[in-house]
Amino acid sequence: MVVDIKRSLKIKIDALKRLEKDYILYKKEEQLQIEKVEKFKADETKDIYDVKKQIEILDETKTMIIDSVSRVTTFLVQFGEFLEEHKDEDDGSDIWKESFDIIDQLSTKFLGE
Repeated sequence: MVVDIKRSLKIKIDALKRLEKDYILYKKEEQLQIEKVEKFKADETKDIYDVKKQIEILDETKTMIIDSVSRVTTFLVQFGEFLEEHKDEDDGSDIWKESFDIIDQLSTKFLGE
């Protein structure tokens, strides 16, 4: 049973890390897209349609950022509930410590978003 819990912890930790990575990549993409939109707006040779299309892409990226934050916060809550439910099985191992560390780290980062 303990092995199953530790395996579940590892899976949940990896999922949170992946969700955080998605968020970071979307934030980088957003910055690049903002620069691209500004470049298109400044370029007299670009058609207004091209500018609008780049703005649409930027809006989609912003939507994905919001979605990423939502997914991370939802998963954080579920993971916190899982930890609370299985707290009596905490044997002080590294995987348990990592679980609480990632909850603390990401809660601070995302619950303020």
